[in-house]
Amino acid sequence: MPRALMHAERAPDAANNRVVESPHMLLDAIFIRTRKGALALSGADSPLSGGFRQLLRLINGKRSGHEILKEMSQLDEEDFALWTAELMRQELVAPQDEVPVDEMAFGLTAEMPVGLVPGSDPETSAMIDDIMANVSLSLSGAAAPEVQKRLGTTGRMAAIEAVRSHGAMGKAGFFVYPDASLGLPDNPRVCIAGHVPAQNRVLELLLTRAGIEPVIVSTRDELRAILGGAQKPHVLMVDAEMPMLDAFRTLDAMRTDSALEGVRVVVLSTRGDRADLARAMMLGAAAYIVKPLRKEVLDAALPRILGRTSDKAPPPRS
Repeated sequence: MPRALMHAERAPDAANNRVVESPHMLLDAIFIRTRKGALALSGADSPLSGGFRQLLRLINGKRSGHEILKEMSQLDEEDFALWTAELMRQELVAPQDEVPVDEMAFGLTAEMPVGLVPGSDPETSAMIDDIMANVSLSLSGAAAPEVQKRLGTTGRMAAIEAVRSHGAMGKAGFFVYPDASLGLPDNPRVCIAGHVPAQNRVLELLLTRAGIEPVIVSTRDELRAILGGAQKPHVLMVDAEMPMLDAFRTLDAMRTDSALEGVRVVVLSTRGDRADLARAMMLGAAAYIVKPLRKEVLDAALPRILGRTSDKAPPPRS
């Protein structure tokens, strides 16, 4: 067992009949991605929700949990322990000195020691299970093996994320992944897909002030034409209540289309509960804004989505 974990404070976990490590000890430990974790990060294996992708990207066999936590301001120490435990459960990471480096490079061959994975408190566990149950009910073909596999991997990650992020979203009116704007050009192409003219106009005005002239579509066929065209949007803002268009199915279809891999999707929805947020996270949304849209919320959310601070002047139009 890693030295940092050898003297961990331990408490019995009666439900799982195991010893639970103190979250503080996990913060001292250094973790490394397994081969499975590397494949997940590249998109070649198990899909990841956005926050877990950020965490897995930061785990490189060099940083301790304390160092990683500085770059994930959305988490506290208990969150970090819970998220790291989930990555370990799915065999995407392991303690650096638990498995030889050569084995880590080609596959995880050692099982996680009993007691290494921290447990979550019963209330949090029940909340995660409830979110997953509601997400499962909302998915078509939920009984299919491939859907069940996604629920057990990406779905569980998203449920864990939603436990923390939903509270923040309730206060702010939106949720944006910290790395949502990573790689966006200075003048990103933005498409607004919505059926309410007044709402589209508000978004258009705010984007225009930021130096961006969005394309607006109001039907499913128009959106398909935009996504299938040569000039695909960098950011798609889609109204979840748009008639004849299921925003979540659109997200799911985009997730499996390599030509749309770089499109950031912002979901606009009147539904703001944990399960809806988790479902959007599971399917790859970059941001989630609760309707009705309010100017103060959009003023705070749009700069994060576009990768601009509110006091930064918009770049010149090309």
